[in-house]
Amino acid sequence: MNSDKEAEKKPDLTESAADIEAPAAPEEGPKKYSIRLPVFLLLVILLVAGYILAPQQLKDELVNRVGALIQAEREIAFNKPEPAASPVAEPEPRMGRQETAIEIEQPETPSIIAASSDEVSRMLAAMESLQSELKSLRQEQQTIQQTQLSLQKMQLRTRLRWITNAANHLPQLQLAWEEIALMPSLSSDEHAAAQKMLALAQQRLQNLRNWQQSLQSHADSLTTPEHVNIIPEYETPWLSWIRNYFSIKAASTTEQQQDEQLRRQLLDISRNIELEQWPDGKSWQQLRATLQLRLARAAADSREAVELALPESFDPLKADIGQLRQTAATWLEDL
Repeated sequence: MNSDKEAEKKPDLTESAADIEAPAAPEEGPKKYSIRLPVFLLLVILLVAGYILAPQQLKDELVNRVGALIQAEREIAFNKPEPAASPVAEPEPRMGRQETAIEIEQPETPSIIAASSDEVSRMLAAMESLQSELKSLRQEQQTIQQTQLSLQKMQLRTRLRWITNAANHLPQLQLAWEEIALMPSLSSDEHAAAQKMLALAQQRLQNLRNWQQSLQSHADSLTTPEHVNIIPEYETPWLSWIRNYFSIKAASTTEQQQDEQLRRQLLDISRNIELEQWPDGKSWQQLRATLQLRLARAAADSREAVELALPESFDPLKADIGQLRQTAATWLEDL
């Protein structure tokens, strides 16, 4: 009886020993899992670095692979089977879990790293080529800007020489200063000076046009009457021919001759002042006095005041034209 009881107790001891030794085996799983975690983090860091440096197409591929790895790790972590009570049935699922872990731990990492390094080298090469292209573009832009500045300086020098040329007169000077004032290469001070010269030229040209118009109007008022032939007309053809050939007209009076002379003088002055051929001061004062007397007589007869509209002297106009030329000459010296 005692032997039977001892025999019955022995299996219980083995079972308890197995029960005590059995839980030691599942400790391999967490150790491997703790080893896999740094590897996984390293892969994640590599993938993030490759993702930052890779082009868009490779980024999409890396995102897909990282998603697959994370999904696989989640399945391993959450679908881990609990250890069974019997020590015999435990190794099979554990081996399957190890194989799965091995398959997940060894994705095509070398190919990904090689591809990312190749892409990084390509990107660096592309960046270098872009930098060289940008550098060449900047050099071309600087060359174009320098060419434009040189062309504008040439144009400015041409217009200034045009102004200083004595063969050009006030209308040409006004056009030249207008072109200079529109040049973008001028500084603020130069632009202001050009605008001032342009305004002066425009004002003086308008005065010149007004004086020419006034001279023309006075000349038109001095037209002499046309004298007719004093020989009567004949119906006979040969007598008409003799009449037209030997025409006899009444002579002009002294006053008519003076009016005709004054008219021609006014027309000549109107043409000459545009060419800067100014009348001398004495003759111009006599001419103005004569016109004023005629206008006074006409005003007394018609009781309407008529203005002379002519300057006392052309000296201010000549001084302003000289200032336009002198400013251009000063600019030429500074260029």
